Amino acid sequence: MRDIIAVRRGGLGDLLSALPSLRLLRAVFPEARIVLVCRPAYGRLLASAGVVDAVEDADDFRWAVLASPEAAVMAGAGRNLPPADLIAGWFHSPAAGDFRSAAAVLRPAAEIRAFESDPAAGRPLNRSFFEQTAAAFPGSGRRTGAFEDFARLPLPAWKDAAGRRNRFPAEPYVVVHPGSGSRDKLWPGERFREIIRRGAEAGFSGAVVLGEAEEALRAEWTAWDEAERPNGWRLLDRPPLEDLAALLAGASFYWGNDSGPTHLAAVLGTRGAAAFKDAFARAWDPGGRIAVVPAPDVREISAAAMFRHFVRNCGGAVPLDRRP
Repeated sequence: MRDIIAVRRGGLGDLLSALPSLRLLRAVFPEARIVLVCRPAYGRLLASAGVVDAVEDADDFRWAVLASPEAAVMAGAGRNLPPADLIAGWFHSPAAGDFRSAAAVLRPAAEIRAFESDPAAGRPLNRSFFEQTAAAFPGSGRRTGAFEDFARLPLPAWKDAAGRRNRFPAEPYVVVHPGSGSRDKLWPGERFREIIRRGAEAGFSGAVVLGEAEEALRAEWTAWDEAERPNGWRLLDRPPLEDLAALLAGASFYWGNDSGPTHLAAVLGTRGAAAFKDAFARAWDPGGRIAVVPAPDVREISAAAMFRHFVRNCGGAVPLDRRP
């Protein structure tokens, strides 16, 4: 294998569900050039970590041909696309069949692999993808190892970058991400603020992080920043993804929802807890050291239930009379 095209569309959490599989490909084919087709802002994170060599924008019209065999034929066999000995994609939707057909049209001599996992099956997507990817290359002659060997995103240089550290809270600190791409995944903001108060009383500084998807929450958290924010805490509005990764890598704890930053915290090995709807908890369990706190409706999850995980991990710093 000299050239590999790897395709994973969707948000940050979607991409990170394929991270163990991508790291496995890197281990099995260390000399190959891996081009990752995804959202560039997210893919660059993996490129900087050495997981892939280059990133292409999945929304670029050139790559739309991989979603349609008819479009692939009209594209003239993909003359504007990079070479490929292997084209691999990871899907949690019915799009895998069209991907296989289109990829075969574009690169008829290439090996085509489409890995599918149905969220309704109740298995974590990241593990399902990894197991299928490992099974696809049994004759590689290399020891590939276990899922846990490939589940982390190594970012040691970013964690200690002085320029970023100067903008972070003083250690020990907690990171809170109160947003998500879907409103029905949002744990109530007042409960996030309650556990922030408890964390501050326990002596932890921290940061509340908002991203591009949190426009509807911005006024609420700006008001908190201006009137309620405890000493040692700050609001970080849309930090660069590299800065967010470095922030999470150095955090003592993380609180969030079912969201991309929660998956990022998990692959960085950060301890934390996140509110999940029961319907999504099994398939989208981020793994790592993030505890999934599930409920049919996330509004049913109490502040005490979320704070309890913080006490278990940072209990020595929490006064007994503050413990729920």
